[in-house]
Amino acid sequence: MTEHRASWIAALAKLTTPHDAERAAAAMMAYVTFMGDLPDQAFTLASMRHVAMQDRRMMIPDLREVLTPLEAWWRENRPARTALSAPVAKHEQPRAEPTLAEREAVARTMRTYLGQVAPVVTERAPVRAHPAPPTVLAEARARLARGNE
Repeated sequence: MTEHRASWIAALAKLTTPHDAERAAAAMMAYVTFMGDLPDQAFTLASMRHVAMQDRRMMIPDLREVLTPLEAWWRENRPARTALSAPVAKHEQPRAEPTLAEREAVARTMRTYLGQVAPVVTERAPVRAHPAPPTVLAEARARLARGNE
């Protein structure tokens, strides 16, 4: 709840229930939750006057008696919406095939760019298998078997 809306509700409570404004404001503060879809610009002196001048059924206005006239006032007094016109379609003319010089310039630019961002790839020697002698394998298996027991 914004301070602006809370002060608007408190002032409205003073206008609608001058003999017990504190109790009315406390009761009407619950209405703020239901006014979330209205912008802060809807809470003005003019909208407060419009809501306060409405007929009421009870001493403290209920939610309908506050929200309905406030929404109606906002629909009539909100800033005008301006519709944007649809974009005009451009008639594109067929493009000419790029020349050899243009292609070479693009290729040169791409090589320069890729040289700056791509990691340098160095040649690696192929990995060769080094088979272990049977005695070394037997010892390793024996150590593993002892460790798992």
